[in-house]
Amino acid sequence: MTEAEARAPRRGPYAKTASRREQIIDQALTVFDDLGFEATSLRAIAETIGVTHPVLVHHFGTKEQLFLEVLRAHELRFTSSQMPEGEGFADALRRAAEYSTRTPGYMALLSSMVARALESGNDHSREYFAARYANLREGLVEVLEAGRAAGTIRSDIPLETAAALLVAAADGLSTQWLLDKSVDFVDGLVVLERLLETGEPT
Repeated sequence: MTEAEARAPRRGPYAKTASRREQIIDQALTVFDDLGFEATSLRAIAETIGVTHPVLVHHFGTKEQLFLEVLRAHELRFTSSQMPEGEGFADALRRAAEYSTRTPGYMALLSSMVARALESGNDHSREYFAARYANLREGLVEVLEAGRAAGTIRSDIPLETAAALLVAAADGLSTQWLLDKSVDFVDGLVVLERLLETGEPT
């Protein structure tokens, strides 16, 4: 084996396994859109996307774990997307809201999984969402702190509470939008953002 061959990336069973997982994750959301949560079993997903039921069990274990992987994949795609240079708080809110409205299936699955995380026995979902919300609040507090330092965010409100309210508003608005597309999801978040602003030019 030459030195170049030794350095070349290997395309063995691991690469094929990772590729198969990505294909399943991408297609599982489509099946969820078509069948809904209750009718979407691992067997139904396997039949629709052309793999065997044991393959899905091998990769994901349960439907709950598969759907959590779908959520993780979509959130990773958003967080790893290019953030515009100099993006401010309001722009970040709009970008997040617009991404959500482009992926209604993801939002519907997110809402379904949150509801099930509150049920006993769904420990994986409970742990996932507890960590997700904690990370969202932490990230928003950092953005709000930067805005406060720049003089654009009010100084008389606790930022941890403001971050929790923003997360709650995003979840609530997304649910309303899924039920009634006349609800303006993006503008709703922008109005809330204005309530947090100082109203003073910088």
